[in-house]
Amino acid sequence: MATLWVREYSELAEDGRGRSLQIGQEPGVASQVVSFITSQSSTAFNGATRYIAIYGSAAFHYRISATPVAVTTDMKVPADTMLYIGVRPADKIAAIAG
Repeated sequence: MATLWVREYSELAEDGRGRSLQIGQEPGVASQVVSFITSQSSTAFNGATRYIAIYGSAAFHYRISATPVAVTTDMKVPADTMLYIGVRPADKIAAIAG
């Protein structure tokens, strides 16, 4: 069984000159851990969440929506890779091994 770690953020971090960076501003607003082989979804994102960071212990495909079901034709992420994504509050992420 693989694991997907999800960190939720409401803001992007800024550099010393006030420019937005493509990373979340800590502290995040929530964290989730999703175990998966077949498609498994997270709980709904926090109402303040605008960005997420995801990291999987194995390669996976993902889908984000209000009722996601991931399939192996969805975007693939290699194992041990951090990815930042813009999302809508109350959506969920589903992952499937692949």
